[in-house]
Amino acid sequence: MTKKSNHVIPSDEQGGWAVKKSGSARISRSFDRKEEAVKYGRELSRKEQTELYIHKRDGRIQERNSYGKDPIIPKD
Repeated sequence: MTKKSNHVIPSDEQGGWAVKKSGSARISRSFDRKEEAVKYGRELSRKEQTELYIHKRDGRIQERNSYGKDPIIPKD
């Protein structure tokens, strides 16, 4: 089973940004600014308890956050 995730990706529309669910052909929502897309992506991932991948303009992953139920407990 593939773990569900959301991605903040560059959008072709006038240099904007989009949030897209993994495995989906369609975007969830488009934004003019990356900050707005990240905020929406975090809210969505928290609600759905999924991973959030924030990409750079060149497509590489800039940051990754987990809002799900992680099976691994971090050591202090």
